[in-house]
Parts: sequence; structure tokens; C-alpha cells
Amino acid sequence: MSESTCDSITNSMRMTCFYGEMARCFTSRTPLNSKRRFYRFLLCYFYQIENYGFWRWEDSSSENSSIEVNLLKSKLEVAMLKMENLRESLNAVKIERDNLKKKLENLESLNYFEVNKSRNLEAKVSKLKMLCMLSFTVFVIFVVAIFK
Repeated sequence: MSESTCDSITNSMRMTCFYGEMARCFTSRTPLNSKRRFYRFLLCYFYQIENYGFWRWEDSSSENSSIEVNLLKSKLEVAMLKMENLRESLNAVKIERDNLKKKLENLESLNYFEVNKSRNLEAKVSKLKMLCMLSFTVFVIFVVAIFK
């Protein structure tokens, strides 16, 4: 902000604070209020004691304020839309998570079933091996008994 003389206002119309102190005129350099003039105090006895901050725009029209309000409203609407989109995305992710949990439970139960099936088959194969060895032993004994 830069201090400047406010030619548009005469000395009799200069801004004063709530305590009658004279305010200085400055020019805004912010993007929203570029070159807009305002009044404020650099040093005020009451400011130091009561901690109040006095400033006021020079122009009496609310044109810049309404533009700023409309701009903020549009930014709010965009933010609300983004927030709604994020909520919908979050809900979709939650649904997908729940579906994946169900699939995981199904796969775990299927895995348990397959492991038990595999153990049963291993036990049957082991019994068949024993039966084959026993049958072979009986056959060998029978063949040896015949040829003696």
C-alpha cells in the first residue's frame, strides 16, 4: 500500500476515527482492490490503549464490495462443487472397499476349503501308496512261493 494525498476529498471532509483523530489516505495494491483508496491510522493514541483498528474505503459506493462479494460467492460455489465431488468419490471408494472385503472373505473361505481338500487328497495318496507297497509285497511273496 502506498500513502498518497486524496485530492478528491477536501480537508473539511477528511476521515476521522471514532475518537476524532485524522486518518491518512492510502492506495491499495491488492489484486481485488487495485488502486482503491482507503483511510487508516498509522499512530493513534486510542489504538494503542484500546486495540481497535480503524480503516475505511474512500469511495462510498459498494460497487467494488459487491464485485468482491460476487467473486467470493462464485469461489464458494466452486469449492462446494469440489467438496461434493470429493464426497461422491469417497462414497465410491467406500463401496469398492466393502466389495473388496467381501471378495477377500470369499477367497479366504475358498482357500480354506481347498487346503482341506488338498490335505484329504494327500492322505488318500499316502494310503494308496501303502496299499500298493503291500500288494507288491504280497505279489512278490506269492511269486517266490510258486517258483520254489
